Amino acid sequence: MTAETFDQQITLSLRRVETLWQQAHESLKLPVQESSGTEDVPNQQQHLLLESLTELSHSLQELQFAAGELRQQNDKLVQSQIALEAERQRYRELFEFAPDGYLVTNPDAIIVEANQAAAHSLNFSPERLVGKSFAVFVATQERRDFYYKLSQLKQGESINNWPVQIQPRGDTSFLASLTVAPVQNPSGQVIGLRWRLQDLTIARYKDSMQSHVHSRFGSIVNRTVIGLGLLDHQGNLIEYNPKLQAMLGCPAEELAPTLMRWMNLDKPGMESAMFRQLIAGERHSYQLEKPFHHPDSPIEWGRLTVALVQETSDEPISVICILEDISQQKRLKAEQQKAIRRQQAIQQQQAVKQQASQPEKTSPVPPPPANPDTSVEQLGQLLNTILSNSSDFFLVCDRTGRYVYVNQAAAQAWGLSQKDCIGKTWHDLKVSTEQMKQLDIQRDIVLTTGQSISDEITLTTVEGVKDYEYTMTRLDNLEGNGGAVVITFKDLSEQKQARVAASEAMAKEAEYRALKSHVDRLASVITQELRHPLNTIFSHAKYLETNPDSDTENNTLYYLQRIQGNAQRINQILNDLLLIKKIEAKQLRLNLTELDLTPLCQELITQLQERTPSKPQISFVGSESCYGVGDERLLRRMLTNFLISAWRYAPEDSPIKLELVCQDEKVVFRIPDFGSGMPESEQNVLFNAFYLDSPVEAVAGSGLGLMLVKYCVDVQGGAIAVESQAEAGSTVTITLPLPQPRQDNP
Repeated sequence: MTAETFDQQITLSLRRVETLWQQAHESLKLPVQESSGTEDVPNQQQHLLLESLTELSHSLQELQFAAGELRQQNDKLVQSQIALEAERQRYRELFEFAPDGYLVTNPDAIIVEANQAAAHSLNFSPERLVGKSFAVFVATQERRDFYYKLSQLKQGESINNWPVQIQPRGDTSFLASLTVAPVQNPSGQVIGLRWRLQDLTIARYKDSMQSHVHSRFGSIVNRTVIGLGLLDHQGNLIEYNPKLQAMLGCPAEELAPTLMRWMNLDKPGMESAMFRQLIAGERHSYQLEKPFHHPDSPIEWGRLTVALVQETSDEPISVICILEDISQQKRLKAEQQKAIRRQQAIQQQQAVKQQASQPEKTSPVPPPPANPDTSVEQLGQLLNTILSNSSDFFLVCDRTGRYVYVNQAAAQAWGLSQKDCIGKTWHDLKVSTEQMKQLDIQRDIVLTTGQSISDEITLTTVEGVKDYEYTMTRLDNLEGNGGAVVITFKDLSEQKQARVAASEAMAKEAEYRALKSHVDRLASVITQELRHPLNTIFSHAKYLETNPDSDTENNTLYYLQRIQGNAQRINQILNDLLLIKKIEAKQLRLNLTELDLTPLCQELITQLQERTPSKPQISFVGSESCYGVGDERLLRRMLTNFLISAWRYAPEDSPIKLELVCQDEKVVFRIPDFGSGMPESEQNVLFNAFYLDSPVEAVAGSGLGLMLVKYCVDVQGGAIAVESQAEAGSTVTITLPLPQPRQDNP
């Protein structure tokens, strides 16, 4: 009885009691002459009857109220049951996909349940493990100890990290760690065991490899000749190698603040701005050459490279800092400049001495010196002519970012004259905001540090969007201060286009090689498929030619039938190849009609049996009818090749059975066999083009039938799969969509 039915009965009983109570109450109020039948009933009994009916009515009302409370409790129980079922399903999924093996057994170690990892370790499917004793997978020499420990587990004890040698079925043994916990009922009796199986061979190998790699990498980092440091998103030093501390020349407790001050991260400026851009992901790295003034530091100049470390979802943002000592390079460069200046001074002194040693003689009056302004103007024109003949862009901007010089190539790229570019900024040249910000920051860095910066940028010119590589260099004034910045742009568009063209050429070459390989395999499969029927036709024709006077007419008829059958087979192969070509070229159009698959399958089986009576019989298992919409011609081709392939690859004299199942606008064709099965590695490539399973190498042909079946299944939007187990045979299953025909309204 449901809660709703119970409520209905309670309500009905309450109504009946109320009706009875009203009738009794009315009967008590009747006149004396109309109630002669009740004269024998005493007044006291009448009052008792009314009170009983009233109490019964109250009891029924209380019962109805209790039924409502029970219904609310039942609703809560239903919700709790749904939540428990969802939680149980979640734990079931965790159990199935856990990386370690998990088993559930009874107290005698008979397996009741196993997850995928345990089944894989024991080389069994989870379903076939059920009912088997876990002891059979323990190495023989350790079973005595296993049964001893099992007796302890039956007493309610738990075992952790129990090393046991496991012997999987048909595979090599391995050392495993078992953790076992008993399951007890409320009375404390052990009713089951839960096992965790961990392969120690893989775990120890991974741990040893990770430990070896980590120690080797740590040794390399500690012995490297460059300083390495790991910073967090605020610039705080997290880890560092000894070389970094030695290069900065400070104790460990002062290393973090010293590095932050040297990188200028403790105050606003260009370097802290670049670091913030790095953390925000606006750039991947930046590089600077900086002087270092510390009495205990062995370096005078350092090249600092700061790069963002690609973080994962569970790791914080971090930055790698690389410091190289370039003091020697700077000293060599300074010595070269001193040597050049010294050589120039010597040459000037020699010229003065040579001029003083010459005898005084009357010399013509020297021409008046040239106007310095005129010489500078001529030199500027000469320099402009030289720079304008270059295809690269040359721009000079002052500290405010305004251009004081632009060569002709750069001006033409923006559709302006050289004079029109003077005094303009990046904003006037229609450069994007992000690019302007990047160029301004780099200009300030070059002016401040004196170090050149190279980068790449994409600019929009009158010829379209192009990629450029540019270099910023500080231009010092007479006082040696940075008064301007020289920017050189080099067009990289042709180089990138060449790389893209090379990549496309390589891709086309790879496509050509794949196509050539496909054609070669196609020629091979055609040769293999046609060789056997052609050889049969030639041999039978030769026999008939050399034996015109055959002993019997039946013998001649037999050879003619064989020739005709092989000719039909050749025609079928050619038709299959044409169908494959149409499918690959996507030229095949489905001709959908209403059909019944049950008589279609029966008709195909009958035709095949009549054509090849020597082959094993094919049985059909299916419903009386299976209606749907499909391409009948394509289905015939697919099922014919499916059955012929079953004949070809099934064991000799093995019965063939075609199963047909219609369900939920889908149709399933299934053919099981009872052979030796095939390994999983061959199942994955069974339907690849021109593949032939190793146990059937003696069969004529090379798998064209299965290949065509796969093509037909794919073009109809279906799926084909094979299930196989060792010594248990194989089952090939085809699943196709089968839309139902629309029914017209009368």
